[in-house]
Amino acid sequence: MTLLQRLPTIRSKLGSVIVFAVGTTLLLVYLILGVGFEVFTIGGHWWELLLAGALGAGIALVIARWVARGMTQPLRDMAQAARRMETGDYSQRVVTDSRDEVGRLAEAFNRMSEELEGLELLRRELVANVSHELKTPISALRAHLENLLDGVEQPDRETLQIMLVQSERLGRLVDQLLDLSRLESGDVPLERERVELAPLVSQVFSEIQVARPEPGVTLADDLPGDLPPVFADRERVHQVLFNLLDNAVRFTPTGGRVTVTASRHNGSVDVAVADTGPGISSEDLSRVFERFYRVDHSRSRDDGGTGIGLAIARSVVEAHGGRIWADSEPGRGSTFTFELPIAPGAGPASGSLPENRTRRTE
Repeated sequence: MTLLQRLPTIRSKLGSVIVFAVGTTLLLVYLILGVGFEVFTIGGHWWELLLAGALGAGIALVIARWVARGMTQPLRDMAQAARRMETGDYSQRVVTDSRDEVGRLAEAFNRMSEELEGLELLRRELVANVSHELKTPISALRAHLENLLDGVEQPDRETLQIMLVQSERLGRLVDQLLDLSRLESGDVPLERERVELAPLVSQVFSEIQVARPEPGVTLADDLPGDLPPVFADRERVHQVLFNLLDNAVRFTPTGGRVTVTASRHNGSVDVAVADTGPGISSEDLSRVFERFYRVDHSRSRDDGGTGIGLAIARSVVEAHGGRIWADSEPGRGSTFTFELPIAPGAGPASGSLPENRTRRTE
């Protein structure tokens, strides 16, 4: 450890360096003038040498401390803000006009504070949302069990069916949370293969009809016959399509239409799910892929979903190296589009005629 490293503050280090530099400079000047050029006799002017050195060192020390105070103020502010952040207060920011390394460090500190504040807000929202989602089915199950124990209800088929539905809802929520956690951490290996989208879309259509048999909503696909296969995990792509179509059908009114289209674009296949629902506002559009975020807050949880499906869809698409986005205009429906890489060795367009299948959820 050097002598400078033993000093407790930057101001003391800077002052010591300046005092040493001034003293060394005066000594060299006197030696050069007195010995080298014999301008004066050093022995007869030693007290002048000491006095000049002391005055120079004192003035240099005062100037160094004054300059260092302004230079190190952002560092002291950052140290104080860091101590407050240790207690959970992530709103701390450092104000500085400096453009040097200290100023850039302060800017990086402020960006870090903003990110930590955002992460803390997301954490609190996640805990609150998970608690609410878990509390609803648990409360329902507890109420029915208490009624059964008190003899208010009888263990008939209808009561047991209601309890089974709530337990399935609870299990489904836990499975979705675990799935999302594994996807975001990269713990889920992708079993990539050549996947033809047309039969996969047809399969999802059939499942949507069973899961949501609301009358009057038309399901249609407009996939070109020469669409190349994608290189992806079949089950995960199925999950993305089901989540997007399930949301589209849920928010499309009677007489509406949900259409799946796809096109080849820059080495990828863009798949779009469009509906004729009420659309999404610009404020909600930027947050639709967040966990537990629900556009229509007036809908019940049973009707409006948990708000995890789109977050899972985004994680799956990003795990394939693609991206997913939403376009919407209030009153004119919404379109969710995601891209997947084309399978290696997929040939050029074959010129087949496009297929068009239409179904109704009736």
